Amino acid sequence: MATTNSSDNEVIVSIVPFPDYSHLNNLFDLARFIASHNIPVYFLSVADMNQDLKLRVHGGLRASNIHFEDLLVKDDDPAGRDPILMFLKKLREPVLKTCLELTTNAKRLVVIHDNIMTEHIWEVNTFPNVMSYIFHVGSAFNRYYLLQQSIPDIVDDDHVKLVEQMHDELLLLEPHVKLMVRMEHELEFHSGEVINSCKEVEGKYTDLLAKEKRKPSWVFGPFHMLVESHNSISSSSSNMTRHECLEFLDKQDASSVIFVSFGSTTTLSQEQVNELALGLEQSNHRFIWVLRKGSNDKEKLREKDGKIELPEGFEKRVEGRGMLINWAPQLEILRHSSTGGFLSHCGWSSCIESISMGVPLATWPINYDQPSNAVYVTNVLKIGISVKSWAHREELVTASTIEKAVKTLMGTTEGEEMRQRAVELSKKIKSSVSDGGPARKEMESFISIIIK
Repeated sequence: MATTNSSDNEVIVSIVPFPDYSHLNNLFDLARFIASHNIPVYFLSVADMNQDLKLRVHGGLRASNIHFEDLLVKDDDPAGRDPILMFLKKLREPVLKTCLELTTNAKRLVVIHDNIMTEHIWEVNTFPNVMSYIFHVGSAFNRYYLLQQSIPDIVDDDHVKLVEQMHDELLLLEPHVKLMVRMEHELEFHSGEVINSCKEVEGKYTDLLAKEKRKPSWVFGPFHMLVESHNSISSSSSNMTRHECLEFLDKQDASSVIFVSFGSTTTLSQEQVNELALGLEQSNHRFIWVLRKGSNDKEKLREKDGKIELPEGFEKRVEGRGMLINWAPQLEILRHSSTGGFLSHCGWSSCIESISMGVPLATWPINYDQPSNAVYVTNVLKIGISVKSWAHREELVTASTIEKAVKTLMGTTEGEEMRQRAVELSKKIKSSVSDGGPARKEMESFISIIIK
């Protein structure tokens, strides 16, 4: 039950994330930043995810200002087979109920919601004291690609040339996706959009989006950098036990380790796991490989995930050179000076985290916006090398292909040039999010808009 004192709150903020960790983590970073401005923030999510987030709040102002509202969903599928669309439908009523309770507790309720959750707050917007902002977890490049493919009169010549050149490497949009993009573009009830990116990385595309959008947009990411750079917000990992993989990195040379992770939802086939293992072994480079990403390193693999079998003798042969883990503190690994590359599925959160830490990528897109992100990293920013292209997504990536990509990124002049470009971008990002920087100013502008 949402409880607060209306006499003490001119404005309260409700955060409505899509229940997936890659989306949730970004909005939680934003919640922490807003809460640090003495604004009450209510985080609406399912109980188990809220519980994980509570562990990251260690007292102080941001703890007292962040309130976790557990969305109670009727569990009529105890086996966990409920398709995601059905699950999302079940979230509509509890989201609406909680937001309506919050509207009675302050002069204004500001709802910041994942764009996937737009339908969940339609009714909330009918109340006179509600303002809402759409949050986009993906890149500005991908947002513009979706618009340009869905709305015929949106055209940028340079972008069109890039799409024509790279059409095999970009996700072909289904008609229903184009319809959804057009509908969102025409929404009138929201007050603006928030994008987790930065102009230093995507300036051309943030400008193109601003030109086409009917409502204002704020680009002030990467959110994790804003949180870390804000004096009143300490690192979320500061009070946590240091992961053993960081001790492994402490013993390695600078930029000598490649980090391998495919996010929290990707599952590789057993055959592909074998090829990846052999490719990493044959590269002779040091690596940290996240076999399965869970919410923490104590999480057991779910039965439906199946058992991951590694080639016979693999772990012994790479002992001391490679580390295999089920969970990783990704930002801490990317920040470490010994990390020199990131073999990634190219989710935007992983991309922007890697770029912000000055680490080039070996790209292996799996689905969703990942093909667009891979194209942007490799062909526009030129800070990445392709391991598996989208055009060959149905094919097995062989050990020799993986070996060659790792060796190129980690041990050649070409790879070092990518690394230097990534480092330069990292410096620009860090300057932007620091006090007085463009991203910090834009964030403070957003705060001033929602509280005035």
